[in-house]
Amino acid sequence: MSSDDRRTLLERAQLAEEAGRWEDMVSHIRAIVVTGQELTVEERNLFANAYKNHVGNKRAAWRVISTIEQKIDSSSRRRDLSREYRMKIEDELKACCNEVLHLIDTYLIHTIDVENKIFYHKMQGDYFRYLSEFSRYTTSDRVFDSAKVAYAHALELAREHLSASHPLRLGLVLNFSVFHFEILESHEIACDMAKDAVSAGVNELNIQPEEARKDSALLLELLKDNIKIWSAEVDSEQQLHRATVRSNFR
Repeated sequence: MSSDDRRTLLERAQLAEEAGRWEDMVSHIRAIVVTGQELTVEERNLFANAYKNHVGNKRAAWRVISTIEQKIDSSSRRRDLSREYRMKIEDELKACCNEVLHLIDTYLIHTIDVENKIFYHKMQGDYFRYLSEFSRYTTSDRVFDSAKVAYAHALELAREHLSASHPLRLGLVLNFSVFHFEILESHEIACDMAKDAVSAGVNELNIQPEEARKDSALLLELLKDNIKIWSAEVDSEQQLHRATVRSNFR
């Protein structure tokens, strides 16, 4: 692919993003990825945004139809129809997530750029997490294990090569902690991970350039919000556990 052709695809992807045409954006950026050439930071971010929004719409639709399905009487014909529709959305989600994972594994993950490698391992974790959101009741542990391994590898590299206040490292911890809390239901681990990231990140925030500092500050606030919500839930669980233990000894 010539540099002019690549630039044309990039500009088309940018236009599609501005228009909210996520399928078109995915198509254009995918054509760049499959060349096998290293993505620039701009291309890398477009790749992530294209699939995040494309898959995000389907995740939102899945949550809506799942909620509707749960509220309908199990003997109702409408329940069967909603189940069929949910499964259709799940098939689309699987296809999209697996496409991203294939592109990363085939064309991107072998980069020698450490920041890019962290970015792509984080993306792997994210898309295995998306798969696990609707697969946790029907599949083996493979999806969960794959997400955990990808996130853990990204975090290991991030701790070695990125400052504690780097936006990529903070975003990684944010998503990894969400995975622990919502998918694995490891609530205390999620809280501790988020607290450690906030403590270290705040201390190093001023070393970031202005634009990165804004991103880092936003991510720190999101982590703090999660800590507040999660800590209250962990406290409730511990109180319930203590009450159960006391009742068992009566």
